[in-house]
Parts: sequence; structure tokens; C-alpha cells
Amino acid sequence: MLDTLDAGHVRMPAMPRLLAIFCSLILCSCSHSLESCKSSKIEHEETSNLMTHLAQQFQTNVSTEREALPSQIPRKLLFTYKTNLFKAEQGHLSTQEKILLANMKRTVRVFQNMTGGAPDVEMWDDQDCFTALEKLQMKEGPELALDFRREAVGMIKSDICRLVMLYNTGGYYFDIDVAPLDALHKALDPRATFVTTKIKDGLFFQAFLATTPKHPVIRKSLTMFKTWYDEYSAPGQNKEKLRQETGGGNIGTALLARSFKEWSSSTSESPLLVHHAGKGGHVSQFFQEWQFEMQGQGVAPRERRHFSYDDYCDWGAVDTRTNTVVLIARVYDWRSNKICEASKLSKFPANGLANFLGLSLP
Repeated sequence: MLDTLDAGHVRMPAMPRLLAIFCSLILCSCSHSLESCKSSKIEHEETSNLMTHLAQQFQTNVSTEREALPSQIPRKLLFTYKTNLFKAEQGHLSTQEKILLANMKRTVRVFQNMTGGAPDVEMWDDQDCFTALEKLQMKEGPELALDFRREAVGMIKSDICRLVMLYNTGGYYFDIDVAPLDALHKALDPRATFVTTKIKDGLFFQAFLATTPKHPVIRKSLTMFKTWYDEYSAPGQNKEKLRQETGGGNIGTALLARSFKEWSSSTSESPLLVHHAGKGGHVSQFFQEWQFEMQGQGVAPRERRHFSYDDYCDWGAVDTRTNTVVLIARVYDWRSNKICEASKLSKFPANGLANFLGLSLP
């Protein structure tokens, strides 16, 4: 049984343990059987409607503000790319890379505001990832390093690289085209040990991923990657078909979601899961992929009925408990090789996105 109860964004009042016990007694009394009471596992991951209702009845001052970052996740900022853009000479960077570097520098500033101090920033290139995989303290490491080197698709290499970074040190990983917003700070639950974004079809949008070191989901995902490559390399395997069957080619998102599901055994759609003691006391938090629109000087979630699935740029992550946009999924349209506001599909006003984010563009 769990020691805490959090019904969505509702913070429980004083004496939450007694309230949970009270809820348990109500549910068990309805069963007319002590034995069925024992077999009825009221786990936080599947919070009952009754508990949610009682929490709302007893809570008078509902607050969703978070005063501190997750205490167990290292305040370390992680990036990956085929080359280290922070160390590269400006004259050798493409216009695209200059935009992405400007966005990463902005992410560092946002993170510095979140932590109250200069963050520990680490960026790995392909060679860094290969070396770390070779030295990974898992039996799959050396062979997975060879799979990484043979992989031709850049985003798949990045999927593997972020996993080994997070497994080794923990921290906050951002894709180099993701733009976190100040709202992310208040949205993060201080107890969280695993944070990412859910997308359609049960996959995870791991362009933002924050975890503790050696997190069991990250370890399982690395193991699954090695198993996937073994299947991929098997004689007679239809490789292209296997790629498409694994998350439509988004291998990392599919394997990470599969790893979490197998580890947690949870089917809950709750944005916050407090796992039982058998799972090491971990707490998982999920934002939701959502379209946004610019409103005045800010951004707001778009009504679902106004979603346009042809758009590529107008997507972000929303904290569903507060209906707040916490990050913008991409500032660069990789299909047209333009900053998103210059994309034909985007609905941003001229210079609106860059001005809002404070990006100094080349």
C-alpha cells in the first residue's frame, strides 16, 4: 500500500493516511467480506473516483504550484547531436545549426532560472555516445555500442544516446529543437523520478525526458533496444517492415513506452503515478502532447476540435492538471529546413515565435 495520495492536481489536506484508510473501509464495507477486503488492492496508480471525490470535498485551497524541482533528479541539463554545437566554431555551423544552438542557449537560461544557479550542462556527440555505451555497466553495453555505430538513422542514434546519458547520471534531457517554457518549473512534481510526455497510440514523446540515475525504466529500455537489434539482424528479417511495425519508425518512443508498461504494470491514464514500495517508491509524471496557439504575448492550448494534423510546428506539451503549455515541441521545421514560424504550415505571426522565446536568430 502507498503512503501518499494525489488525486490529479488536488493536494490532499492534513492527515491523508486517515482519509485513505476511511476510503478503504467504505469500499470494503460494501463488499460484506473481510477476505474480499484483503484482496481489494487500492493502489494509487488506479485512484478510485471515491477517493478523488473525497479529496475534492475536503480540500478548500487547491494549489497546483510547485515550489521546488524534483528532489531526486539531478539538476543536470543534457543534450545530444552528431557534433557538439557548443564547442564547434561558429563559422563551421550551418544556418540550421546556428538556430538550434541559439535555442539550446535559451534552454540553458530557462533551466538556470528554474534552478536558481548555473546548471551543469553536458552535450554528447556520436563518439561520446559510442564510448559511453562501450563502458556501460550493463552486459548489453558493448554490443549495443556496435549497433549504435551501425545505425544510419540519426534520430534512432539520439534515442539510444539519451538513454545511456540518463542511465549514467540522470538529469533533464531536451532535444535541441525543444523549447521549455517557464511554466515547466511549476508543473514538475517535487517527488517525480521519471517525467516525459505522452502522445497518441500509447507512445512517449521523449524529446523531453527527466529521470533519476539508473532508473529501472531506462535500464529496461536499453535492454529492449539490444533485443530489438538482435531481431533486426536475424537472418531473413524484413528490416524495413520491423522498423515500421515499431512505432511507425519511431523506435525509441515505442520501446520506452513498452519498457514503462512492462515495468509498472499500470494501465492508468493519470498524469501522476505514485508507484508502490515494490517499485522502489518511484513517482512518474506525464505531460500530454497538444497543439497550442499564440494568444497575445503568450501561448495557450488549442481546442481539440481545432487541431490541424497537417501542422508540424504548432505542437507542444501540456500539463493537463492546469491546462498549461509547458514546452514547445520544436522551433525548427526539419521537413522544410526553416525555423517554424517561416514554415508554410505554421500559424505563427511574423517573428512571433522567435520574439516570444527571445531567440537571437542568425
